[in-house]
Amino acid sequence: MTLKDIAKEAGVSISTVSRVINNKACNAASKDTQDKIWSIVRKTGYTPNPAAQTLKKGNALVNSDKPTRFIDCLQARSTNIDADPFFFELERAIEQEAFNHNCIVKRSFAPADIRDMKEITSLQGNLADGVVILGRFGFSQAQMNFLNDTYKNVIYVGLNPTDLKCDQVICNGYDASVSAVKYLFELRHKKIGYIGEQKNECRFLGYKDALTKLNLPFSITNTANVIQTIDGGYQGAKQLIQRGVDISAVFCANDLTAIGAIKGFSESKRNVPKDISVISIDDISMAQYLSPMLTTIHVPIEELGKIATKTLLDRIQYGHRLPLKIELPYYIAKRD
Repeated sequence: MTLKDIAKEAGVSISTVSRVINNKACNAASKDTQDKIWSIVRKTGYTPNPAAQTLKKGNALVNSDKPTRFIDCLQARSTNIDADPFFFELERAIEQEAFNHNCIVKRSFAPADIRDMKEITSLQGNLADGVVILGRFGFSQAQMNFLNDTYKNVIYVGLNPTDLKCDQVICNGYDASVSAVKYLFELRHKKIGYIGEQKNECRFLGYKDALTKLNLPFSITNTANVIQTIDGGYQGAKQLIQRGVDISAVFCANDLTAIGAIKGFSESKRNVPKDISVISIDDISMAQYLSPMLTTIHVPIEELGKIATKTLLDRIQYGHRLPLKIELPYYIAKRD
């Protein structure tokens, strides 16, 4: 696979593909086109020519023999990143930053693949230098032992802090949830519901603790324990409506859940935000294109991916040895 092949499949020029892959300019192409190009790169396993890159950058050829590093991505939270904009953007940022450091994302896989002995054999026979764990996970000790034994260099990136002794780059989902509920309270909401996952979910814990801190009532009836997808949010809103809950606002665990919830409320003649207010977490690109536009906690997705990649590569290249925990800030993107 060459740049020419990628350009042909994506329906763009070779120069556009080059600018997108080498991260030369954020406006090199539309977001949809960039997504398409990176999808092809991921699918085909395209690897840049280090010598050609060196010549193009005007560096001495002596640097062209710098070894290429390989890393893997473990999609712990989502088994289909193409259907989840948050993790799609996160992995794309990892791929882009890896390319900038002569590193290739070799493969993406899900926790279920670890249980497949054929997959394990394949991984052990063709090792990468490290692995990035994307999102919350509930691995068994045996699975974690496998990851540590196989990769040696492991980093976690997501919203749920972990007690694992590995590097981690996070945007604290617990604190963000508390801020979201407090913002609703500042808007004079005192009966606030929740839609999203609950077991081992820091956002649900943050929601409950925020209510306690604000002396607001918590009732499990005002919550819907659903998967954090558009359909999950839709079903969650329907559940709350069917129960006839008395709430004026709802906190959704992520934007996809909120999008589904807004549709569910609207179909039941509950106007958003007139009859019920909705706030969530992530700030994926489509959040500002909804009607009404979604107020959400902005998570610096691209920076999470870039810093996670740099931190992992530093460890691989015999940099830091102690486990690092890097926490990035968030803010409330106030919209409709």
